[in-house]
Amino acid sequence: MRDLNIYLKKSIIKYNKLSNFGFSKVESGYLYKEPILDGEFEVQIFIEKDKKNSKVIDIESNEEYALVDIEDAVGEFIGTVRSEYDRVINRFLNECTQKEVFKSKQSKELIKYISEKYGDELEFLWEKFDDNAIWRNKNSKKWYATLFCITADKLGLDDNNRIEVTNMMFQKDRIDEIVNNKTIFPAYHMNKRSWITIKLDDEVDMDMVYELIDNSYELSGGSKDKKEITDITKKVLDYLLTIPEGKVVTYGQIAEHLGNKGLSRAVGNALHKNPDGDKYPCYKVVNNKGELAEEFVFGGINIQKQRLEKEGIEVKNNKVDLNKYQWEE
Repeated sequence: MRDLNIYLKKSIIKYNKLSNFGFSKVESGYLYKEPILDGEFEVQIFIEKDKKNSKVIDIESNEEYALVDIEDAVGEFIGTVRSEYDRVINRFLNECTQKEVFKSKQSKELIKYISEKYGDELEFLWEKFDDNAIWRNKNSKKWYATLFCITADKLGLDDNNRIEVTNMMFQKDRIDEIVNNKTIFPAYHMNKRSWITIKLDDEVDMDMVYELIDNSYELSGGSKDKKEITDITKKVLDYLLTIPEGKVVTYGQIAEHLGNKGLSRAVGNALHKNPDGDKYPCYKVVNNKGELAEEFVFGGINIQKQRLEKEGIEVKNNKVDLNKYQWEE
């Protein structure tokens, strides 16, 4: 019997792929069987919680053909059986496992989120850099995120420790709004005008990371289906409907309403996904200084100002007096 954990030291099993590969669910885990050499032998792979192993069965005797895993056993016939055995194991490793080079909690959560929502798996494109990988949009074939390890000083931080980060696409006209050079940075080794880098060390709220990856996915070409409205986006849009006429709110105010001040940028991202500027009055949202957006998404520059003034809200120097017009719930 062969211990497959030897092959899995730096990999994890993608359990969602086992069924398509041909595994059957059994009481203790998963079992795969494949006949080889015209049905004379059968390769069996067992995947259990604490055990991952395989063996070759001689169909005629219904016993394990142990010689195939004895290094000193040689000969043309044994070599043929061993070659077929290795072929099945390698196919299993290629189709049902993934390198586990990323250890941070947020990296693992992001990998799981993307796999479950978009069905995309990390692609390791560079043999010499096994801690660098990308996600590709199946529809447009474009990258929409990368995951890799670097030392923190590469981002301008006073730290030589290795960290895990992700690059994502972001709106070109809003890069300056989201970059703070502490947790979110101009993209490392990518176009800094349209990509950002995020540290995955729990300093950025995971809900915000999910919102940003959804945003990046859409920027890369989206899906063939109608754009999905995430839970956070729906809550933000619903909140807009409650703002009284003649009043404004801030990004931070909405974030507090959602229960987490750290979601301010996620709020901005949600507003950018507004499907209907007339139904959901995102023009009523300003920053914490009362300043309007440089270029309102629904109509361009000055439109936000015009819509606010139509409700009797005075705008001076592209700014609203929060003491006078901010809505106090």
